[in-house]
Amino acid sequence: MFLDQLKQDYAITLKSVTQSTRQQIARNVCQIKTELAESFYEVMLSHKEASQYLDNQVVQTRLKGSLQTWLTKLFDPNVGEEDLDNTIQTQLHIGEVHGRINIPVHLVSRGGRVLKQEYLNRHAPSIEDFNFFSQLIDTALEIMSIAYHKNSERNSREEEAYRLFSITQNIGREKEFQRAALLDWENELLYSYAEADGKNKVMRITQSEFGLWFRHKGLHAFEGAPECNQVLEQMENIDNNLLPTLEGDARPTIKHIRELRAALKNVLYCVDSLFQRSEELEAGKDVLTRLLNRKFLPAVMSKQLEMARRRGEKYAALIIDVDHFKKINDTYGHDNGDRVLQQLAVLLTNTTRSGDYTFRLGGEEFMVLLVDVDEKRAQMLAEKIRAAVFKESFQLLDGQTIDVTVSIGISVYSGHPDYQYDLTRADEALFKAKQSGRNRAVLATG
Repeated sequence: MFLDQLKQDYAITLKSVTQSTRQQIARNVCQIKTELAESFYEVMLSHKEASQYLDNQVVQTRLKGSLQTWLTKLFDPNVGEEDLDNTIQTQLHIGEVHGRINIPVHLVSRGGRVLKQEYLNRHAPSIEDFNFFSQLIDTALEIMSIAYHKNSERNSREEEAYRLFSITQNIGREKEFQRAALLDWENELLYSYAEADGKNKVMRITQSEFGLWFRHKGLHAFEGAPECNQVLEQMENIDNNLLPTLEGDARPTIKHIRELRAALKNVLYCVDSLFQRSEELEAGKDVLTRLLNRKFLPAVMSKQLEMARRRGEKYAALIIDVDHFKKINDTYGHDNGDRVLQQLAVLLTNTTRSGDYTFRLGGEEFMVLLVDVDEKRAQMLAEKIRAAVFKESFQLLDGQTIDVTVSIGISVYSGHPDYQYDLTRADEALFKAKQSGRNRAVLATG
């Protein structure tokens, strides 16, 4: 495994200098860590690609402090081989953050070069010292890049699945409808020729129900799949080559019919293959509530963060937790607990706006992503949800009703380039809501 090799390289680097040398390098880093961070972000902000992620005073302040902490821990002389697993996990976590923020990896590499140059300029270290400093920086960045690329690939898959979800929410029904539309067109075509000896023109497949759907929706839903081009090529062949041969005065031959049916069979095969890709999509729905599950959370949050950054709009994350849900399960049974969650999901869907997103995160925890809101609007909508739940009578399987309340943590977009920062703030606000008595909505501050 590549990480195992990096771990060995890391251990070799730690042993390449004496303990006293490591201690001196650590002191050097601590002395100039502020200057290192300043230089790093000065260079990063001079690049247009990076400035769009980092051009925020709060972000700069936080990230400069985080960079100084990272440098201190990276060059801690007390870190030994037994600590390398934790050290590597730290670098992987940072790489995942870079992937979520979507900072180009070449800019991160440039940042490492800035740190090495600044250290060299300020301390004029020996070759041995500088090699040690450089190797630790390079190894850490290499580990980060592994997590960065894995996160980017995962995000791409999730975005593809979400694009499918947004266009055809009921994949099974859509598949059967389009298969039927294609077969209906074939039957109408053959019936027309059988009845009129080929003298009547038939609607081209590109203008049929199936053709219109595929060209205007299917192509976007399945964007990038190789079968898309195959379907387009087959439809073009049918319209431009096969149908004209059937429209003469002579009755269509068996050969012509077979060629047409073979082309349609290829179209159907490709369409079935495209819809098979929806299996991963269907896994993105919560089975119990039919809401989005957290599989789509990165794709949706990344999209909203990008829009907030580009348009100057804000979003808000509401983390919603059912109060005393364990007591509901213990008293009325898990089946009734599931029924409460299903009713809550319907209530959340009906209470939120059409542009908002509703997730079940797991257990009794839900999340609503409010789009295009400020703090006042977010608090008002959160209170609307809380009050709606409070007033609702939740019906159990035996017909009796119970009262349910929820606690809500609210976090409004802060300008931080990592959406996880806003989710963490919402979680902290939820904790405060529960600690202060439950059945309330609390806004994250600071």
